[in-house]
Amino acid sequence: MGSCWPPIPQGMEWQREPSNWPVPEPMPLPLEAAACLFGGTALLAGRALLVMGRPSLSGASPVNTGMQMRRSLVAFLLVANLVRCLSLVAELCFQEDMNLPLLAYLDAAQQGWLRDLIALLPAVVFLSAFSVVVLFWAQLHYTTAIVPLPLLDCLFVCVNIACYLLVAAIAVCTFLLQAYSHLRTYMICIIGFLNATVAFFFLYYGLMVVSELAETARKKLPGKRLTPRVVVLSIVCPLSLLIRGAWYIAWGLSIGRPSMPADLALCVIGEWLPSVVTLVMLSPLQRGGARSPNESVDDSTDSEAPLLQDDPSTPQRALAGGAPGLTWKQLYPQPEKV
Repeated sequence: MGSCWPPIPQGMEWQREPSNWPVPEPMPLPLEAAACLFGGTALLAGRALLVMGRPSLSGASPVNTGMQMRRSLVAFLLVANLVRCLSLVAELCFQEDMNLPLLAYLDAAQQGWLRDLIALLPAVVFLSAFSVVVLFWAQLHYTTAIVPLPLLDCLFVCVNIACYLLVAAIAVCTFLLQAYSHLRTYMICIIGFLNATVAFFFLYYGLMVVSELAETARKKLPGKRLTPRVVVLSIVCPLSLLIRGAWYIAWGLSIGRPSMPADLALCVIGEWLPSVVTLVMLSPLQRGGARSPNESVDDSTDSEAPLLQDDPSTPQRALAGGAPGLTWKQLYPQPEKV
């Protein structure tokens, strides 16, 4: 009585329906609250982008590179939170049985496949956003250690593209092979592994940056508290990602029984919490008035901008009779002003 009927041929066990995924229970109020959280975070990220303004076109420098990396991170967080907010709204539409035009062409199993894809895809976008921080701290670490890695940016882009191609391949294969219910299991395992991987590198490079540049930050910008803010990022974000990753891996290995409330709680812990902490640590609110370029750079908690910027107290002068744009910097001590 315990065997399934009709029997599954040998080598086709992958077609067996997963037995550990329950039917999502209706929970409109928690979904609405979570959608508001992610929508509010998207607004916070949009405000941070407006405060930063447009990228500077003054040329390549460590300060400009750090500011551009900071804008890229905030833009990624904005997109990720918007995608998750739309995903939660779509889940509400599924639970309310709204007559959407697309669903009329799909049967029940295909609708479940689409529902799982919409629910899990935002997690990959969030991982791309957090990987920007890992890239930045890796660049800062290797620059401090004087280890040239010119292809680090290319590696970052290729790894992100490979992850999206893997997700797309799994989605297409499960749809074409009509293994609709297996999409969630495969996606859960991949997202769990990626969460654990990003958490490890996030923690490693964050602690390396703290250990290498803490003394420099204390001397050059003692009032900015850069080291404590980097430490908070290096602990809270990896811990949140690791909790979700471990939970997802356990679910993928059929250890424990997943549920809709637990999955929603993991979304808040592994996506909303680290994104809010990142925005607060990197883009603290300013008290009135526009900021000058030096203040904007000094307030950056990227660690690169305040630690690698040129000393503003040392004047730069144009070369007499030289090409425009060429400058020289006075290296010997300047006379004290009376």
